[in-house]
Amino acid sequence: MSKVLEFHSQGFNCAESIIKTINEEKNLNIPVSLGTPFGAGMSTGNTCGAVVSALMIIGAEKGRESSEEKNNAREITQNLVKSVINEFGSIKCIDLKRNGISCDDIIEFAYNKVNDLV
Repeated sequence: MSKVLEFHSQGFNCAESIIKTINEEKNLNIPVSLGTPFGAGMSTGNTCGAVVSALMIIGAEKGRESSEEKNNAREITQNLVKSVINEFGSIKCIDLKRNGISCDDIIEFAYNKVNDLV
């Protein structure tokens, strides 16, 4: 079992699992608690928490600190979101569930994708 899925099986939600794994692997310190509200599509079936956490990681790694800097995260974000939609048809948690996509499937996909992009 992959580390990201191991964290999920321990009770971390999808967003927390991805943040926790990336922190360990890349020696980052993104608060895992940032992912807490995003599990289960923000607890409402909206945007998948795995996608949101991947975008948080993109921001942490490629984001900017001032408005004068170029937004290098934009293209990476577009790539990730388009990849999820191409693979699963949606980034909405409720749609993913209706289409039979498991949390483990989307967690692993989003984790692998963000790992490749940053």
